Amino acid sequence: MKNPFEWFHNLYYGEKNSLSAFDTKNPTSLDALLKKIYMIGRKHVNLRMKNSLPAFNAAYYVAVCLANTEGIDESNFDDEIDHAIRIIWTEDYNRHHQDYGACFPFAELMLIKWMVYAILSCQESISDEMEFFLQEFRDKLITVVMNEDSFNSGEVNELDFLLEISEVIEDWKYRYHTDLHPHPLDPKYYSIFTWVNQVRLYTLEELEAQISFFPTQDEQMAFLCWAKNAAKKAPSKESSYATSDAESLPF
Repeated sequence: MKNPFEWFHNLYYGEKNSLSAFDTKNPTSLDALLKKIYMIGRKHVNLRMKNSLPAFNAAYYVAVCLANTEGIDESNFDDEIDHAIRIIWTEDYNRHHQDYGACFPFAELMLIKWMVYAILSCQESISDEMEFFLQEFRDKLITVVMNEDSFNSGEVNELDFLLEISEVIEDWKYRYHTDLHPHPLDPKYYSIFTWVNQVRLYTLEELEAQISFFPTQDEQMAFLCWAKNAAKKAPSKESSYATSDAESLPF
């Protein structure tokens, strides 16, 4: 079975389409903490993100992936974390700008990684494995700033604001029972490319796993109906489980 990061992000944990989907108005909510973290970054850095939406979406997606990774305490997902954040950031950036291929700012990557840390570290219940991972993850985030300070000795380090974020998280007294289970994007938002580039290539085992990610029977049925319709519309092409058209789908 694939690890969580190997799934297309919206097919594992769906992004929100609006900032109103996040509970930032409640000053004691986890989302309020994430907004506070984002605003610290916005205060100190000229962020290229249009707003905090891609940061929220990327942070929650990565947090869910990490929360559902087996043996998280003995795994190294540094590259997967960076890649996942970069993908979601870039998709959002390209929706608002024409300069495709724009460079993803390192400061924004680090900002979002601190948001990931905040989500996971502020849970009421944390396993020993996750506790070990979080300590190592935090140490790495701090080390980046310290190394930058050493490299830029005598100069202003644009990443120093990240240490302020660390303090804010450590001082945050509230704890949460956040649902960190997979929950894909509603199928009504899928494009034909979701079928062509992702679902059509699934093995039967992967298809069954995909269906299980939807928490309700209604959502599972919506996905199956979407897949059936997408199979009818898409050009015929052999898939991993020999599904070349709607009639040969295993449901």
